Amino acid sequence: MELKAIQSGIQQVVSAISAVLKIEVEVADHRLFRVAGTGQIKQKIWQEMSGEDVVFRHCLETVQTTVIDRPGFHPLCASCGHYMNCVEAGEICTPISVDGKAIGVIGLIAMNEEQKERLFGDLKANINFLEKMADVIASKIKEYAYYQQQLLAEKKISTLLNFMDNGILMLNQKGECEFMSAAARSMLELKPGQPLPDTIVQQLLKQKEETAGSGKIIYLNLGTFSRKFFATYHRIDNNDDGESAVIVLDDPDYITSLASHLSSEATLRDELISTHPAMVKLKEMIPKIASSHLPVLIQGLPGTGKHFAAQYIHRSGNRAGHAFVRLNCSFYSEAQLDLELFGGSDGPEPIVGKLELADGGTLYLEEIHQLPLSIQVKLLKFLENRLIRKQGDYYEVNVRIIASTDKQLADFVRRGAFRQDLYYKLNMIPITLPPLEQRKQDILPFAQIFLQQHHQNDGRAKKMDDAVIDILLAHDWPGNIQELKNVIEYACHMANTAVIEVRHLPDYIVAETQDRVKSSQPVFNLQTIERETIKRALLEIESRGGRKEEAAALLGISRATLFRKIKDYRL
Repeated sequence: MELKAIQSGIQQVVSAISAVLKIEVEVADHRLFRVAGTGQIKQKIWQEMSGEDVVFRHCLETVQTTVIDRPGFHPLCASCGHYMNCVEAGEICTPISVDGKAIGVIGLIAMNEEQKERLFGDLKANINFLEKMADVIASKIKEYAYYQQQLLAEKKISTLLNFMDNGILMLNQKGECEFMSAAARSMLELKPGQPLPDTIVQQLLKQKEETAGSGKIIYLNLGTFSRKFFATYHRIDNNDDGESAVIVLDDPDYITSLASHLSSEATLRDELISTHPAMVKLKEMIPKIASSHLPVLIQGLPGTGKHFAAQYIHRSGNRAGHAFVRLNCSFYSEAQLDLELFGGSDGPEPIVGKLELADGGTLYLEEIHQLPLSIQVKLLKFLENRLIRKQGDYYEVNVRIIASTDKQLADFVRRGAFRQDLYYKLNMIPITLPPLEQRKQDILPFAQIFLQQHHQNDGRAKKMDDAVIDILLAHDWPGNIQELKNVIEYACHMANTAVIEVRHLPDYIVAETQDRVKSSQPVFNLQTIERETIKRALLEIESRGGRKEEAAALLGISRATLFRKIKDYRL
């Protein structure tokens, strides 16, 4: 049972709760994806809690209500990325349980002292109210599950009708083929009346996770030969007896060409834009790094773009057409991390590990310094032999490992918290991303990208006035690129006009940079004014991806004059 199935209903519930209590409300599912929320949280719906989930995770694991009266200083907060620097003022969360199993968490979040006073002023009553609301959501999901059972027959028919031009296979909950279209029979070269061989069914089921939803190119062994298909697995029912599904088989040629086109567009959008020497060098190295099978270790402060760099490496090599699988080592207990990484059995159904899911592609291990020593041993062994154990047998897996950390991993080695042999194995290709404070030239280009993203999502174009640009350039950006993105998103939502002004920025940014901005603005030095004007014009043109000649036109001077002044001012 998935909370996302009734997301709109849950959002109505949390909005009502927030309106009554005047406190922010947040709901996450069992995977710790935000499903519903109010206030600032509403902007993060469908996002991973990613480093902000320690309290919710504890609530899921214990299946008990959890109270945090000092966020950032509570023992549970020690592993959080906002430890000792939390924006929250208080939190109460309780599990959403169905038949004794936690399927999500609902929390009351105080974002200021006023909300905290309301939250803890009558703590017992608020806990009781929150637990009743959790029961309401649980009852809604149970009602939805029953309703889905009633609609199962209609879903099966509609699914078949939607794909009748393709090869259609319909499997019941026992994994038996109940229906096979004429197109599927032809593709699989089966005679009229010949049943679907169980060997083909098993091959399809083995790859159902990879082919679920968006589909994937697979090879099926048809006896004397293998054939390539684009297969999509559509789950239409799931219960204790198993799951029924529709599998769609298609000619992969058209799909592959379309995917290639879309991938090239995405690569264009996401190109590294930095002009910092370290980043320029990284861009130059990417083709060689991407073509290698060696592990990569990316180090950098939070928000410097480690995840993006890992994706960029993956997309730039011959693994781009395969899976990019992400695993944060700080999210799980030791036992859970073992299952997530290597797979195994945790109940009636086996768990496919991330190493197996990433076969042919890349496994990205975030916060690698959090990897327990026992798992480090197993990972080292895998890197040496590339074998995983599954159902008593060993299978070779072709996966590239990219690890990242915001710590100095060598320090962990010296303290005995990280194996030296594993460190050297992962650090075969080291990459260090500089903080945004050292990349001032990247601030405006990144800001423009985030403005464009907002325009695409919201439909309303925004631009920044000069005073805002001054503040952005003066800020130190301890949260790096992620902080800049958050500030731009905040300002876009605060601004009702097409121009973002200082009043639309977060108060802390304005307060911290006010004196620096004033001191950096000479009034009477014409040479300095000219230099800063040219610099700003160059940054503006660079943010658009334009050429220096365009800056000359913007300034109303000739190309030769511009280049002479760039040389004179050492810009």
